[in-house]
Amino acid sequence: MIRSYKFWIGFSIISGLIVSSLIFSVFFDSQIRQVQVLYDENMSPIKAAPFEPSFRFPMGTDPLGYDIALKVLQGAKFTLLSVIAIGFLRVLISLLAAIPLTFYMPEKIRKSLDQLLSSFYFIPLTIIAVFVLTPILREQLKIPEMEGYFIYSFVERIGLEIIILTVLVVPLLGSMISNLMASTLKEDFIEGAKVLGASRWRIFTKHVLPHLLPKLIIVWCQQCVQVLIIFTHLGYFKLFFGGTDVDFTPLVNDPPKSVSNEWSGLIGDYYFMIQSNPYIALGPIIMFAIAIYAFQLMGEGFQQHLEMRHVKKDKKEILTLEESKPLALKTPFAFLQNRGA
Repeated sequence: MIRSYKFWIGFSIISGLIVSSLIFSVFFDSQIRQVQVLYDENMSPIKAAPFEPSFRFPMGTDPLGYDIALKVLQGAKFTLLSVIAIGFLRVLISLLAAIPLTFYMPEKIRKSLDQLLSSFYFIPLTIIAVFVLTPILREQLKIPEMEGYFIYSFVERIGLEIIILTVLVVPLLGSMISNLMASTLKEDFIEGAKVLGASRWRIFTKHVLPHLLPKLIIVWCQQCVQVLIIFTHLGYFKLFFGGTDVDFTPLVNDPPKSVSNEWSGLIGDYYFMIQSNPYIALGPIIMFAIAIYAFQLMGEGFQQHLEMRHVKKDKKEILTLEESKPLALKTPFAFLQNRGA
């Protein structure tokens, strides 16, 4: 049981947003409320959309009168579930890539490869993602019909984006996990297992993996934060999760729109209004900040849990040693007391 209030606060925020979004989708069919004009008691128009944040509209409305809070709620499941899936796949595939790199590759070659891969830390992943994902996510123009179309279906676009955002970090993350495994293999209990004749597979499953799994959970939280940041960057470049709906009307066209109302798409939709109506873009930005903070709380909380567990383990070992000492060692004056008696 994880006894850290930080972890459970972050977990409650993420799970609460996902469950609320799923309930809104299943029981309310994701119906976004639209109010274009407000009327007074005499049914006279008093104000038109967009409306500022209020008790009725917590995050305000867009120029068409759609409630931004409900849009954020609808897109929460797409954003957070995709972030969790990408973070999990990143850690899993990197772990699988790190196993042969650590156990079967000579240390000199592994260190040389690690130095080579470290140079990729200075290459912004967002730029690579923009070039690769643009033809996949952005709606294309069919000529001569002058109609928009997507090369891939909605499910295929989601799958391809998850795969691409996962594969981009596998070399760097695999090298980092390999270094963690290599440092674990230098521990004394690993040497003892080798002396007793344990195979590589047994060393990995019985000694390295249990020692590594808690650290991988913290790495997963960090990767989820990184994915959220990449989503915001992609939203700025009008590359929305699930696809970007582009209006190809020759004269007056609408700006690109998200097809799923996920949060990066809402930021991209409303970014051009940040000068005239800044509160319209603030809703999705605040939700991104809350999600990033929640994942950071989960990582910090789990780190505290590990530290507390190590402290309790050390105290337990000290108490065990104290109980196993002879009576003369526990009480130095016991011999003199017995002699006086």
